[in-house]
Amino acid sequence: YNQVMLNGTSASSSVYTSNAFLVADMDQLSVSITTSAAAASRTTLQGSNETGSINTWSLITGINNATGAIPGLYSVTPGFRFMRATRSSLDSQLIVQFQGKSVR
Repeated sequence: YNQVMLNGTSASSSVYTSNAFLVADMDQLSVSITTSAAAASRTTLQGSNETGSINTWSLITGINNATGAIPGLYSVTPGFRFMRATRSSLDSQLIVQFQGKSVR
């Protein structure tokens, strides 16, 4: 399964938070982050185990571009029901894409 979570490649994009993606059946997860601007930014991955309306999110990881970590490919430990991504600012023009595989 391959899905773009967050597409903020345009400086005029006002999307800072992706939709929630159901990843409960995934045994393997990875996230790819690419950027078109070298601005300092932070990408955050969040997970939730709630059902229905999701009001509570937990931090999975935060990736800082200031340390040179973006772009990159990251392995994510599965175990939560939903996952989403956020970007910190308008100048963080990036794409967050996740890949998942169920081996069941």
